[in-house]
Amino acid sequence: MKIKNLLIFIFTVLFTLPLFAQKNDKELSAVLGGMVQSDKWIIRKDKSEEEFIGNVKYENDIYKITADRALSQRALFAYTLSGNVFARRNQDGQTLTLKANKVFFNQKKDSGYAQGTKKKQISLSLENENNIFNLYADRLDFGRKFSSFEAQGDCELNDLNNTLYAGKMTFDAQTQIFTAETLRPLFFGYNDDGDYALQADTITADNKNGIYKAQGKVQGWIVPAEDISKYTQGNKDGTKIF
Repeated sequence: MKIKNLLIFIFTVLFTLPLFAQKNDKELSAVLGGMVQSDKWIIRKDKSEEEFIGNVKYENDIYKITADRALSQRALFAYTLSGNVFARRNQDGQTLTLKANKVFFNQKKDSGYAQGTKKKQISLSLENENNIFNLYADRLDFGRKFSSFEAQGDCELNDLNNTLYAGKMTFDAQTQIFTAETLRPLFFGYNDDGDYALQADTITADNKNGIYKAQGKVQGWIVPAEDISKYTQGNKDGTKIF
C-alpha cells in the first residue's frame, strides 16, 4: 500500500499555500492601492493600514484573488482577506485554488491560517496534468517559516484514487513526517498495489525514511491488484485482514 501518492499533495500544495510567501515588501506594495479593485478604499496613514471593502478583486497573469474585505497592516506585516475568499494561482503547469471564509498571513513570521465557517469548510485544491488533489478542513494553520502545517476539524485529503479522513492532520517539513490522528483516521482507495482500506487511532508517514505506520486498534484489508477481479466476484481469498 502506498501512502506516498497523497504525500505529493502535502509537498506541492502546502508549500505553495501562502499566497504572499514569495513576495517581498516592494512586490506586496504593488498588489495594494490602485491595482486592487473594490467598492470602498480606506487609508489610515497613522496606522499604516489600507482597507478594501466590497467586491475586492486583484488579478494578474498568475493570481486571481477575490473577497468581501481585505486589510493590509504594513506596520504589523499582516494581511487579511475575509468573506467569500477565493484565491487561484496558475504557475508551472499547476493550478492552486483556495476557498475560505478568512485568510490571515504574517509576512514577518511567515505564518498564518485559512479558516472556514461552521457551515462551510475551507477547500484547497491542486490540479496538474497528472492528478487532482483536494484538502477540506475547518482550519489550516501554517507556521515556522512554512515548515509546519496543521489541518483541523473533519479533515479530508484526497486525490483521484485515494482518500484520507481524520480529525487532525499535521505535517513537519523538517522531519518530513505527516500524521493523521483523532476521530479514528480512515484511509482507503486504489493504487498500483491494489484495493485497500485502513483505519487506526493514528496513521503516520515518515517520507524521509520511507516508513509508514498505523497504530492503535488497526483494522482493514488489502486486495492485491491481481486479485481484485476475483474479489469483486465474491472470492475473498486475496483479502488480507490486519
